[in-house]
Amino acid sequence: MHKFVPHSAKQATVLFSKKRMVILGCGIQFGKTISGVVWLKMLMHQFIGASDNFLVTSPSYKILEQSTLPPFMQLNGACGRLDRKNMCFHIHNGGKVWFRTGQNPDSVVGITNVRAVLCDEAGLYSRYFWDNIQARASFKEAPIRIVTSPYSLNWLYIDFIRPYQKDDEYICNLIDLVQANSAENPYFPEREYEDRRRTMDPRRFNMIYGGAFSKAEGLVYDCFDQDINQIDKMVLPPGTKVVAGVDWGYRDPFVIIVRAITTEGMHYEIGEFFKPQLTVDQMIDAASRFKDLFCIQRFYCDPSRPEYISLFNQNGLRALAADNEIRLGIDRHYELINSGMYSVFRKTCPHLLDEYEQYHYPELKETKVDQVQKTELPVDNSNHTQDCVRYLTMATYKPKGKKRNRVVVHSDNYSKKKEISPYYDNELEKLKRRRRRNYADVPL
Repeated sequence: MHKFVPHSAKQATVLFSKKRMVILGCGIQFGKTISGVVWLKMLMHQFIGASDNFLVTSPSYKILEQSTLPPFMQLNGACGRLDRKNMCFHIHNGGKVWFRTGQNPDSVVGITNVRAVLCDEAGLYSRYFWDNIQARASFKEAPIRIVTSPYSLNWLYIDFIRPYQKDDEYICNLIDLVQANSAENPYFPEREYEDRRRTMDPRRFNMIYGGAFSKAEGLVYDCFDQDINQIDKMVLPPGTKVVAGVDWGYRDPFVIIVRAITTEGMHYEIGEFFKPQLTVDQMIDAASRFKDLFCIQRFYCDPSRPEYISLFNQNGLRALAADNEIRLGIDRHYELINSGMYSVFRKTCPHLLDEYEQYHYPELKETKVDQVQKTELPVDNSNHTQDCVRYLTMATYKPKGKKRNRVVVHSDNYSKKKEISPYYDNELEKLKRRRRRNYADVPL
């Protein structure tokens, strides 16, 4: 028999709170995962029917194997049998515990009669995975425990932590929020905590050891501020044009972001569609409904699937291949955000807001030795809506004060005009080569 004694009142709250949801956001080694596992075991003894199911989730298979599963098996190994093929723990004379990860966010779909949910390191979950988890818990109003270290200001912070800290009545009645630093575990070495506090970057220390939520490091759009760049819905002025960005996917989500652009040059994101595992016919149906709903005039699409673009056009959806220059597109969209001409309508684009807080450059340890730091691209993750807004900005936003020069090339028997961009040095090299091929003087 295992005996577990909470080391603090905060850890006890995870076990005994009567609120439907408890969020434990804390520093490393506070004991968050074992707290969640002990709580789950209590529920497993309460609901003992053969049809009762329990759900344990983790952001990745690696974290599941290294962090979530070992304490669960240590505490419950004698109570049942683990089927690793289906990642299901069969409780002796009882129900089942299903283990699922965010690497396949639809893997929780189909699990019914869920009695309790334990979300380990949920700060790394996508919003889509979280939405699916909530759906599984809804029918039985199953209690949920979220135990995590702080990672970013994503859906977890936006939907629950910030409203709780602002005394939102509904959220305060729904959840208990427990925040703790590593040193609040009486078994954590005090000297280690103080050494890290004195030597680490304060923001990084507060996230890893202090249990404080803040912006992630290395965000691509660190200029985006949810308090500043979100506005309430409003009636758009006459002459506003509406366009959409499209990112294809099957295992990855199919995404549409809808943007309204006023005659004064204001850019507003006003709607989104985000769903994986759609056939091309289902994509066309979703885009058609959005076209009618928002009066979309043009779709700027990921150029990797020209056959899909062709099908869009055949079905009355005016579609073009977008400019997929990643580095330039990021710079252009960063400039748009900084210009003060960009906003997102509140409560219309939840996945977009979530990815703004997760889309980041690789950490230094992830950068290869021969990789040029100036030209490195963001991590290829949490970028589906980000690709869409980049397509839209490349197609619709023209930075002020950056006009293209007109260069004219003449010869005795030949006259040609060519526009070049001053941003690309290779254009000048081309002109020099033409001069060497007996072209006349080129006025620069």
